[in-house]
Amino acid sequence: MKLSSGEILAGCIVLVLLVFEVWQYLDAKAYRETMNAQLVLLSTRVDSVDERVQQARDKLEELEQSSLGGLIENANDALIQGWSAMIDTVEKELHRAKKGFDKPAGNAGAGTDPQTDQSSMSAPNGNGPL
Repeated sequence: MKLSSGEILAGCIVLVLLVFEVWQYLDAKAYRETMNAQLVLLSTRVDSVDERVQQARDKLEELEQSSLGGLIENANDALIQGWSAMIDTVEKELHRAKKGFDKPAGNAGAGTDPQTDQSSMSAPNGNGPL
């Protein structure tokens, strides 16, 4: 069995292609390992930058709170809350007073309190009955 020169050439070409594919595979593997190492490094750096950005945001918020504008804003918020609480209290007291006025008026018709009956019958200027 004698090999022809065409078969030898085809075998050489197959061998060269096989070596080229192995070399390409090893090169791609080395490239992936390099990229994975860089990815880990970049991920660590991004985490570090995120931490510093968060620290900067916290510091900025602290500075805004202690700045004149922040103090004025806090004072305005406190003033508004105070006014709201005061208005709520006044409204509650007005409702309570209204109930207090409505309650004796209902009892006056029953005749249980003679002073109330007498005062309700006096003239608007307080000079006696109507």
